[in-house]
Amino acid sequence: MASEPVAAYSTTSYMDAMAMIHTMHLSREDKERVGRRLVVETTQANLSKAFDTLDHLYQLKDNWDGYGAKKISNYVLRNLRDVLLISDNDDWENWMISPAPDGTIGLQSKLHTSSISVGDREFSYYSAAGDIEDWADNVTFTPYSFLEVMRKTNPMQASSQDTTIRISKEGRKPSRIRTIV
Repeated sequence: MASEPVAAYSTTSYMDAMAMIHTMHLSREDKERVGRRLVVETTQANLSKAFDTLDHLYQLKDNWDGYGAKKISNYVLRNLRDVLLISDNDDWENWMISPAPDGTIGLQSKLHTSSISVGDREFSYYSAAGDIEDWADNVTFTPYSFLEVMRKTNPMQASSQDTTIRISKEGRKPSRIRTIV
């Protein structure tokens, strides 16, 4: 599918946009992707920004940094796109996406020390919160396993199951600490 912005077409409603999409000479699968993208662009700012960044990364060529960096692999771009298609807007609120010189893509948390590197078939991650560290190298990539790690390493996305209540010895008000399992 070409990397043209859907929002370039003037529409007044979602139904108008869907009607316009169905007139395009695209496969059914591509029409569905464009439709999902349109919904994202109009309702979910964080996902939209992530898609825009992915479009930018797609356009990078060899030596994009002037120091011999490799072009981002199409497999890497596809992997991240697949994650975007199954994720929620809030999943991307605190992540920055950037290219890496070795042809992979890196995600860095805006809030604390967490990073994820996406490759062709695998990904690696590191996260540190206080005294707790979590990391893994060469994890087999699936969109679901990657999204699970994103949510686990992002303190804003940690579920209530990942929160431990610590009560002080003096019996004062309990304090909350996050644990990364």
